[in-house]
Amino acid sequence: MPLSESDDLLSKILGGMLPSYVLNKVLEDNPGLDKYDLANIFLGECELLDSKILPIVWNWKSVRSMRGVSDEVFDEMVLAHMRLAGYRL
Repeated sequence: MPLSESDDLLSKILGGMLPSYVLNKVLEDNPGLDKYDLANIFLGECELLDSKILPIVWNWKSVRSMRGVSDEVFDEMVLAHMRLAGYRL
């Protein structure tokens, strides 16, 4: 997905796609983007989330990382934070 279409991130996750899949796709489609940029884009799009989501994205083993938390753990953490923030998943 081109970066200009990143505004679909929230709707895709709310629609049932896993955060790891959606965010990995953004990284794959935008080679110049790193996880720090991605975390800021995600935080900006998910207005109900606070900055506690940033280290979760930074410490995730994405398609660009050699180490970090697995997709499964990442998805659980992101979805839990989204629920706490008031998103209906």
